Parts: sequence; C-alpha cells; structure tokens
Amino acid sequence: MTTDAAGTSEYDRFGPWIDEVRTPSDVPRLFRDHPLDLDAARLVLKVPRNIARRDATPDMDLYDHLLVLDADALTTLSRRPAVAAGRRGGASPAGFSTSTVPLVDVVAVRDDVSLLDGRLTIRTRDGAELSVPYNGSAQARVADLVAGLRVAAADAGPGVVGRALRDAARAAGPSPLEPGHDDVALASAMREIVRRHPEVTPSACHGRVPLRPDATGLRGRARLALHALSPATLHGAVLATDDVALEVVGRHAWVLRGRSPVHSRSRLVVPLAALDGLHVAPHPVYALATTATLTAGEARLELVVPTGSVAHALLSDAATRAADAGARTAR
Repeated sequence: MTTDAAGTSEYDRFGPWIDEVRTPSDVPRLFRDHPLDLDAARLVLKVPRNIARRDATPDMDLYDHLLVLDADALTTLSRRPAVAAGRRGGASPAGFSTSTVPLVDVVAVRDDVSLLDGRLTIRTRDGAELSVPYNGSAQARVADLVAGLRVAAADAGPGVVGRALRDAARAAGPSPLEPGHDDVALASAMREIVRRHPEVTPSACHGRVPLRPDATGLRGRARLALHALSPATLHGAVLATDDVALEVVGRHAWVLRGRSPVHSRSRLVVPLAALDGLHVAPHPVYALATTATLTAGEARLELVVPTGSVAHALLSDAATRAADAGARTAR
C-alpha cells in the first residue's frame, strides 16, 4: 500500500500522548471527512490507539478518538475497527462513529487513572455515559478538556440543590489537605486542581477507613468471616467546591476489598447547575460509611464517606438546606 505524506507524518508523530489539533494537517486522516471548524472550536484533542509504537505502521489509522469541544457541544469521533468480510477475505472500511453531547446536558465528568490505564467518562442528563479510554501518561491533556467543560458549566448558575451544596461548603470553611500518609497523592491531585482553578476551595478531606459489616444473624456472621479474609476499605477523598462545580478527588471506587495496594486516582466534577437532588443515608452494609446520592435528571451519582466525618456533615447540611429551600418554594 502506498503511504501519502500525511500518513507518514501521522506515523512519525504517533505515540501514547494526546495531542491538541490546531491545524487541518493535525487532524488524523481517518476523521478528515468530518466537517470541522477549528476556528470555532474551543479545544480539539486526538486520542491515539492503545498500541505499542513498534506495532504501528504508516498505513494504519493510528487514532481512536477525536474530541471536539465547541461553544455548545462536545463531539466525539470514534474509530470503528475494520470488520472481516467473508470467505473471500478482505475487510470493510473501518470508518468512524460520531456522538454529539450538548454541554447543557453534561451532568458529571469523571477522570479515572490507574497506573497507565486512563478513562474519561461523561454522564448526561438522560443517564447515558460517553466513555473514552486513554493512556494515563496523557492526563494533563484530559485536564485541559475538563477545564473547557468547566468554562461551559460556568455559563449556567446553580439551582436550589447546587446553591445548598455551595453554601454548606462555605459554612464548613476550608479544610487542610491531610488525608494521611497512604493518600498523599490525593492531596497532591487536589492542589493541582486548585492551581488550575484558584477559586476552588477544599472543604472536606479524609483518609481511608477499615470497614466491618454488620455481624447480626447467620448471614452477617458469614459476611464477617469473608471480610476477615478480604477486608473492606473505604478509601480517602477530598471534596471541594466553587461557584461552578463540586470537585471530588478519590480512588476509582469508594469501597474496595482485599489487601492489594491501590494506586488509582479519580477526579469527579459535577456542575452545580446540573443538580436536582441530594439524599444522604446510612450505607446498606457498613455502619461506618454513609452514602450521598446526587441526582441530575436520570443520572445518579454516589459518594461514600465516613460516618461522622466532615464530608458527612457537609453533605447532610447541604441536603437539609436543599430540602428547606424546596419547602419554602412550595409554599
């Protein structure tokens, strides 16, 4: 197969990093048929395929996604793998799919990284998810995209629940970033967020907490025995807010079983304008844990925090404020 100059250039520049697209020549050739207005776009990023450099060839389509953030929407172009034809051999053209999410429908952005495995997940008001895997070494570029989405969220003011959460965080005041030795990375991640967004204020910070299930009854005793072999841990987190969003830095899951080290890091961004409800209740299994459920349209987002912690008090205060405000509005 003959390789054109553009293809050679794409191959020469290929690596695990996410690059910004600034000129038409930067657009991966697979996506060049898509009408793209670079002058109108706030940010355009190309996400490479998860393959080793040695396995790449000049004639391959080397990028899995093109992420286009403009004034009103986030458009994702995703490579479709070639599908084998029949007994005659050959394959159908790979092509790509297109997904467009209006920015007003974005209710949460989550960025998870575990070593070199990264995943950006965008939740929308209808409960759907858009997920983009990437190499964790490119997390700084993903942070650029999240910053762009934050700018879009700033255009809409918070509703009743968003104001209640913001006011509860202000009442709690700033929190020192001291989650404990095992979670120093979480504090560092929040400091980086504050560096990018100086108006963000951490209001609650906690380290990891060992959990024990209720041992009542035969089932409870059996569950307790299993936890002796594979203990449960509620991992540390930092909660912060500004006038735009709730920021939560933690691990890829709130509660994890086992004794293996956990190296993941997660950032959850929830625009305050997106929130419709907040409910705080005891965790169904662990007495030392409390679950806060954030509602945004059809989407449900759960936070699990230590019972009696500053985070628990903040979320409970926000839920009470939101309920009181709702009751006043109803009258």
